[in-house]
Amino acid sequence: MNTLSPELGLETAPKPLLSLRLGVLTLAHVLNDGAVNFLPGILPAVLVRLALPDAAAGVIMSALLIGQALQPVMGWLADRYGRGWFFLPGLCLSTLGAALVGVADSYALLIGVLLAVGIGNSAFHPPGLAAARELAHERHASQVMSIFLVGGEIGRGLWPLLASLIVVGFGFRGLLIFLIPTALVAPWLLHAVPGSRASPRGRAKRPWLARVKPLLPLLGFAGLRATLVYASVTLIPLLWYRSGGSLVVGATLISVQLLVGVIGNLGGGWLADHLGRRRVLAVMSLLSPLFLLAYLAVPLPWGYALLAGLGITLFATLPVTIPIGQDLCPDEPAFASGVALGLGNALGALGLLLLSALIPAIGLERTIGCAAGIGFLALPVALWGLPVMRPAPSRGPLH
Repeated sequence: MNTLSPELGLETAPKPLLSLRLGVLTLAHVLNDGAVNFLPGILPAVLVRLALPDAAAGVIMSALLIGQALQPVMGWLADRYGRGWFFLPGLCLSTLGAALVGVADSYALLIGVLLAVGIGNSAFHPPGLAAARELAHERHASQVMSIFLVGGEIGRGLWPLLASLIVVGFGFRGLLIFLIPTALVAPWLLHAVPGSRASPRGRAKRPWLARVKPLLPLLGFAGLRATLVYASVTLIPLLWYRSGGSLVVGATLISVQLLVGVIGNLGGGWLADHLGRRRVLAVMSLLSPLFLLAYLAVPLPWGYALLAGLGITLFATLPVTIPIGQDLCPDEPAFASGVALGLGNALGALGLLLLSALIPAIGLERTIGCAAGIGFLALPVALWGLPVMRPAPSRGPLH
């Protein structure tokens, strides 16, 4: 019996079952985000394998990430037709595409595979975020969102290192091993994710502009933050590799940033619930680019600590911005999640593409410095641009 069915409601499910289902949902997030984000850990080797210049790194990563622009569309469809059509198929497509990176032996084939990964990722995230929100009482939304997001950060942090070890030890075809965990988890996921009714068709009559307009400041903030994330995880290991460092050590630079960033995922939601969303977003927006600039000025042992700080401050904003979007569109939570996360990430991919075009002219290190400069632009948006609402127990918004 599905005690989390929409007909019975979440309140009828016992707390241990809710915790179990949140755990399975989070594990799926580990696998999806690991598959979607391991590429930076082996990107230097991919460039060498295909005889591509450094500037191609931005094109390759953008091909992987630009599909996230579909997240609002996927979220709207999930809100209307039910999330079961999108969540598990999205996970399977993203992990299958990522595994096929190991057999993509041409530039065109690699781009095609990465586009497929982006589409699967877009299908996974909006209904997954909406499902995580349903598993929380309203006053604990940021904290439960933090738990779900931690799964994504663990995958993002571990998979680049695992991928680099696999490629060094077994070659690129060894990446096919990433299919195994998804095959094992998929049957559990079918029964663990809370179902959802299709939204009343009357909601779908609102124009797209009316849906997106309240989310535009949030979209701008998310795009600036995503640009800083993607520039750091793409260009920092590439700079290390081009300076004579090993592929595996370069991957550890990403893993430290993303794994320690779990602290930000957990702490950001807690701080937002206790200190206020705007304050948390402003402080983190100031600290993130400062950590990145400091990394460029110190040797590696200290650089690990600075990258850890960068990860914490970057990912402390995620469990804050996504509930803001859901509060602005309470009748379409998956759509709002797609805008706050997916469309923002797509803007970050475009930002990375533009930054990569600077590499031939100014070099990798100065391009990373430019990324930090872009990161500072998020501070005024956090202070004065965002409609930072906070839900009250009665579901009414409080500033």
